[in-house]
Amino acid sequence: MIVIHPRLILPALGCALATAAGAQEPRFPMQPIQIIVGFTPGGSADTTARLVGDWLGRELGQAVIVVNKPGAGTNIAAQFVAKAPADGHTLLFGGTSLVYSPGLLYPSMKANLARDFAPVGGLVKVPNILVVRQDSPLRDVRQLVAQAKSRPGGVNYGSTGAGVSPQIAMEMLSARAGMRMTHVPYKGTAPMLTGILAGDVDVAFDIASSSGPMIQAGKMRGLAVSGATRLKTLPQIPTIAESGYPGFDVTSWYGLVAPQGTPEAVIHKLNAALQKVLAQPDIQTTLAATGNEVMPGTPADFQAFLAAEHRKWNDAVRQLDLRPE
Repeated sequence: MIVIHPRLILPALGCALATAAGAQEPRFPMQPIQIIVGFTPGGSADTTARLVGDWLGRELGQAVIVVNKPGAGTNIAAQFVAKAPADGHTLLFGGTSLVYSPGLLYPSMKANLARDFAPVGGLVKVPNILVVRQDSPLRDVRQLVAQAKSRPGGVNYGSTGAGVSPQIAMEMLSARAGMRMTHVPYKGTAPMLTGILAGDVDVAFDIASSSGPMIQAGKMRGLAVSGATRLKTLPQIPTIAESGYPGFDVTSWYGLVAPQGTPEAVIHKLNAALQKVLAQPDIQTTLAATGNEVMPGTPADFQAFLAAEHRKWNDAVRQLDLRPE
């Protein structure tokens, strides 16, 4: 009879358990990770994606590459990621338009949030500021509404593209105020801000991270903030709710999603790394300086958030009866 001494069993058992644990840990990432951004280079979305991507790469020990694929209200980027291998190496930097554009504003686009994507985690909430050039005669929301009502269609507003959330926010405000303005879409943040400064458009909703610095530099003025509270970085600007429209609260956001079918272990590894990134004081300081609010949480938290946003924005788009331009 062969007798195995207990001193030999315990080390062997430890090795077996370690091997089993290692088998459960995904071998990920195995190659550089791509973050696909549906916005033009140089804008606030692109800047945020690159900032987060750089820190995410450090946490994961692998390069993270940001690739811009703008167009169709970010749905070109969404469709690209939906068709990518479900291995966690291709992620979508999605925003508010992800929850309402497919099937409503762009029926030819096939990507579907519920069917084609797995939530990784939220990144930031991004308030919008109603901005005008510094020498504009418009001083507040009431004056804007009065001018737009006196000249139906004669006041122009800019956006970073047809179907983006700031455009929807402006249409929501217009419907609430009973005014009609003319939409002028631009191909990205930079040309839209140039249009404001040149006087080509009268007003625009722009996210705080891009327009905030221009307001602080005295190149633009903020009439109101679209969120429920004033910005800590620009406390002098009232909310739209304070400007005569109680309950108005329209905030954009950004988050990461992966192709549906990505292994749950990979999703959770990505989320764990993302939470470490969002907890970094440097990241929080940089994002807060431009008016952004960090959105930490689990994939399940982000899933619940997306479901609520889907209902909210789809109801708005249907009520406004918006069509692609």
